[in-house]
Amino acid sequence: MLNLLFYMSVAIILLSGGAVEVVGLPKFWLLQNLNDALIDIGVSAQISNAIVFVVTILVLAGIGWLLFLIIGRLSFLFVKDQTLNSKSGIFKILMKYSFFKRLFVLIAIIVVVFSSRVLFSGFSADWIQFILALSRSVMIIWILLVLYSLLDAWNTFFELHPKTQQKSLKGYIQVMKIIFGVIAVVFIIATLVGKEPSNLLVGFGATAAFISLIFKDTILGFVASIQLSFQDMVRPGDWIEMPSKNADGLIVDINLSSVKVQNWDNSVTMIPIYAMVSDSFTNWRRMELGPGRLFVRTFNLDTKSVKFADESLLEFLSKHPVTSANYAECLTLAHISSPGAMLTNLALFRAQLELFLRKHPQINDQLMLFVRYMNTISGEGIGIEIYAFSREKGAAGYDVIHRSVMEYVISAASLFELTLFQSPSGDDFHRIAKSRGEKLSS
Repeated sequence: MLNLLFYMSVAIILLSGGAVEVVGLPKFWLLQNLNDALIDIGVSAQISNAIVFVVTILVLAGIGWLLFLIIGRLSFLFVKDQTLNSKSGIFKILMKYSFFKRLFVLIAIIVVVFSSRVLFSGFSADWIQFILALSRSVMIIWILLVLYSLLDAWNTFFELHPKTQQKSLKGYIQVMKIIFGVIAVVFIIATLVGKEPSNLLVGFGATAAFISLIFKDTILGFVASIQLSFQDMVRPGDWIEMPSKNADGLIVDINLSSVKVQNWDNSVTMIPIYAMVSDSFTNWRRMELGPGRLFVRTFNLDTKSVKFADESLLEFLSKHPVTSANYAECLTLAHISSPGAMLTNLALFRAQLELFLRKHPQINDQLMLFVRYMNTISGEGIGIEIYAFSREKGAAGYDVIHRSVMEYVISAASLFELTLFQSPSGDDFHRIAKSRGEKLSS
């Protein structure tokens, strides 16, 4: 691709001189000698000038081709040597974005530009100015490509550096590319029309409103990206939740116009970056960096199953494999809320759940942890709430802890002669109707 662009650049410089009107001005001395030799052997002045012009094009093309081969070979050896000796990997990154190729092609183009000024010195001044304007425009384009390679390499190096992986420069890089691109366009236009760039910039001031309308989203995105960066609101890799945009997943890319979120179902949501400032969203980064992730689970117990704990229940709990290991602790903790003879099976169950949570290997008992009763007793029984922090923060491990806790609750309730509340199903109504029918028939 670079080779094609190089030869196209040289072709623009050379073919633009194909229609040059040859005049009797002093030429480069070798070309002048060739022209004189052709005239001496009887070739007409017009034909000899045309031959000299073609020879000039061929010489210039040969210079460019040789320069490209020589400089390309030298650049390969230089980059290879530096890559082997470098520990930072910066040369590999620069090679990835073709910085050295573009730089050495730029050097070749500069040599061709100055050579064309010398070799075409004997032709029409107007056409020479036209050729120089085109060649300088090509040179500006290649300078822009070199700058783009540097910016892309800078962004990649910034992302790979351990101390800066949590930041994103992509939006700023894109803004700088736009600025450099606009400056390059201004210089190219100024070169082609023969004006000073400053005069064109004054003229562009009148079209600022029109430009701001075209680049409205870009301007809003740039301002928003600055706010996000300085306030450290989002980083690549953050888990965010934004219901208004149906986004719930990890940020995989932040650029000038949007934030790319890969949701947990592997779908991708593109959020306009200014929406991250204007709309509300949840960032779970602090939770992921913290010592635990909160989980709250509630369930209901049938109030009819709550009773005072008798001797048979206490003896059963002291011998059962699930409750015997921490029976004394459970009894002590239950007596805090049910002193003396007022000890209930509900207090014992709540104490047993709290001890289970404190000894669970994946629950952080250094953070807030409790099992409490809900404020009201409703038609669905008495509500119990489990409030704790899991050490595991990932979705898979986090869900495993929930399952293990709820499985223990469902299994242990019957040990304390408690019944979990659930609404009657069709089978329940069927049994009631059947039982009533049997009573009536008897």
